Amino acid sequence: DLSGTWASRNHEDFIERWPGPDVVDFTGLPLNEDGRAKALSYSVSQLSLPERQCLYYGATYTVIGPFGFKLWSDSDPVTSRVISWNMSGAVDKSPRTIWMDGRPHPPAEAPHTFDGFSTGEWQGNTLVVRTTHMKATPLRRNGAITSDAAVMTEYVARHGDILTIAAVIDDPANLAEPHIISRSWQLDPTEIGRAHV
Repeated sequence: DLSGTWASRNHEDFIERWPGPDVVDFTGLPLNEDGRAKALSYSVSQLSLPERQCLYYGATYTVIGPFGFKLWSDSDPVTSRVISWNMSGAVDKSPRTIWMDGRPHPPAEAPHTFDGFSTGEWQGNTLVVRTTHMKATPLRRNGAITSDAAVMTEYVARHGDILTIAAVIDDPANLAEPHIISRSWQLDPTEIGRAHV
């Protein structure tokens, strides 16, 4: 059961998750030529523009950002079968729904949103989540971004009171190869209302 309030323990990759990496520090990111050019053209002053001050981060921000989240399931009232897993948002990340009922992903030309479209299936004790239809969003909070062609596969596993998400981000527009990132959270019911909305 993945249900619960999961608190970020930011001793893991503290610089990456809290203050953010230094400008032009793209160490470890498999940026291709286009991705690097886009990252180098970034200016933090963009965040001061009125139209950018309330933008959400996309689904990839779960494993990049500093916040915790809450997970809960919705079940069919007759069969008790889980229809979806839901992940709360944060002050700067939209909530997500992970569909477990076998529905297909929308066609390529369907609208893209900040949370994207996610489907999941269990492989043993690991929830494997595939997310498509995400808007372009930061890959790192210093200018490296994913494009709206990115696809993310997450492997969500619980080990007692620790939840680990390993994400594989494929982006043919900005990455030369898949980017793999892993983060852990700790079950902490006292975090409710503080780390997410």
